[in-house]
Amino acid sequence: MKIDSVLSLSYSIAKANFKLRNEGSYLGIFWYLLSPLSLFSILLFIRGSITSSEGISLYPLYLLLGLVMVNFFSQLIHSATNVIQANSGFIKSIKIPLEVFVLSTVIQSVFSHLFELILIAVFFIFFKVSLIGILFYLIVFAFFVIFILGLCFLFATLGLHVSDLSNIWSIASQLLFFITPTFYVVHPGTTLYLGNLFNPIFYFVTAARDVAIYGNLPPLWMIGTIIAMSAASFFVGFFVFNKFKGRFAELV
Repeated sequence: MKIDSVLSLSYSIAKANFKLRNEGSYLGIFWYLLSPLSLFSILLFIRGSITSSEGISLYPLYLLLGLVMVNFFSQLIHSATNVIQANSGFIKSIKIPLEVFVLSTVIQSVFSHLFELILIAVFFIFFKVSLIGILFYLIVFAFFVIFILGLCFLFATLGLHVSDLSNIWSIASQLLFFITPTFYVVHPGTTLYLGNLFNPIFYFVTAARDVAIYGNLPPLWMIGTIIAMSAASFFVGFFVFNKFKGRFAELV
């Protein structure tokens, strides 16, 4: 099947799943915003007690953007771990490119993120920050999606071979939330900063905040790292997925 056909089918599946998820719900699409908003409210309320937010300009925007991006990453990887197993009926009965199940999962999450962008835009307007920054954020987000897509291919494959992968990721994502400077700042030279140099999410979140909130161009080394990580993640994940997808029907 051609690439455009795969993308079209993936989009159609994502659109259908998006509608089904909100069908019969009173709040509908607002459920997507409930998790980051509730956590945002709690952390903002107790910032003086447990968070190191002193000296962070426009802290509410700093916090919200970090929460949205980390939440997007964690939930999408979690969904990918079970996406092949969840579609076992289709895989066994219909000849269909298996890539569409991973792609549709990512596209569905991007749909959801569009509503988070509206929320972010409202906060930008409230704090009188230029909305042009959101356009630059979309560039960073595009590379972020490519990076996550590669990991989704990888986790979709591993999910069939490691039965507890979903539980493992639940714990790992909690650790990632606290390691990543989501609600605090890290300073160069500190142990936490050096540790985050090995944390891919740190680069995307930092670059997104720089261009969207503060109107600054990230350092060239950070831009290069983001591009390299995105390309490496996609090609490695896609390679592993294609290497093992022939056995998926036997494993589901």
